[in-house]
Amino acid sequence: MVHNVDFISNPRHAFWQMATPLIVLTLFEAAYSFIDFFWVSQMSEDAFFAIGVALPLVTLIVSFGKSIGIGTNSIMSREIGEEDYEDTYNSILHGIVVCLVLTLLIMLSTLFLKDILVLMDATAAMELSIEYLTPIFLCSFVFLFSNFFASTLQAEGNSRTPTVMLILTNILNLILDPIFIFVFNWGVTGAAYATVLSSGVTAFYLLYWYLSGKSEVVLDLKYFKPGIVYEIFIVAIQNFLSDSLWCISMMFFNRILIEQLGEIGILLYSTATRIETLMISPQKAFGRALVSVCGHLYGADKFDELTNLYIYILKITIVIALVTSVAFFFIRDYGFVLFSVPDAEISIFYIALAGIIIVPFNEITVISEKCWMEWEKAIFHSS
Repeated sequence: MVHNVDFISNPRHAFWQMATPLIVLTLFEAAYSFIDFFWVSQMSEDAFFAIGVALPLVTLIVSFGKSIGIGTNSIMSREIGEEDYEDTYNSILHGIVVCLVLTLLIMLSTLFLKDILVLMDATAAMELSIEYLTPIFLCSFVFLFSNFFASTLQAEGNSRTPTVMLILTNILNLILDPIFIFVFNWGVTGAAYATVLSSGVTAFYLLYWYLSGKSEVVLDLKYFKPGIVYEIFIVAIQNFLSDSLWCISMMFFNRILIEQLGEIGILLYSTATRIETLMISPQKAFGRALVSVCGHLYGADKFDELTNLYIYILKITIVIALVTSVAFFFIRDYGFVLFSVPDAEISIFYIALAGIIIVPFNEITVISEKCWMEWEKAIFHSS
């Protein structure tokens, strides 16, 4: 099935074939988040605060799509490695069903947005936060499926198509943001509309990619055989727990910041999060590429090669994490000055200092987690 990537005989080369476009994508997404946040910061301090409060909820929605995509990718990669193509078709159909169920639940949760924001103590800009979050919750399927299909295409060795589409999505969002926010004068709602519309383009195009036969993975209900949802969750739950626990802790951390520092606390933390996204972009790409390559190696019973690949990538990850963390410490002020966060030099210093300690260990965990998924599957299938 996979013609352009040799996962088995040369896994290191296959890893870089997968990781290179993903590095470009993650760096672009991080740079995009900077510019997107910059436009929002130009509206007003209240708007900046409102979207900073909404950030963990939006991240949680995106995490659903990525996590289910990673879980499905892992199973598809293993089945492709085993040349079991009908089960590959069955796996992606199960992933789609899970995404549809999650979409319905997220849409229903729109009714409780006010209660969620009260729990976060975000009453200062509640109306603005609700205006921003409502379109995103109601159209959550575009975020779920754009990230889901991007992961499943990588399972068959195609990281170029989702990379190009997600980059084009970010470019479209950057174009639409100032138009919707300032020209149409829609404010934070315009920022939400721009995000939904641009993500929708990717979701529908990648769906078209499958339905038109461009992919070698077939979307046909005749291949649907119930029974592997649990297996998808075995892999997906690790990624989701990592992201969701961060989002949940961030919600309560935001509440503490509001109580202790007021709006300036949220502005600082939101900006620091954007900077962290840029710093960890290469390692995120490594983790996503590792899932696909490890899945194929597992399916082909190449466990020694899997172990060697893990050690190789871990070394690279540690070096990059240390270099980026130390570099940020010395240029920290330039990132924060873009977002109109005044009079916070001491706080910025400690944020940068914490980054030197936290970022390298976080990325070691991420890479180890992706590789451990395959060993868990081995244990699961042998039991």
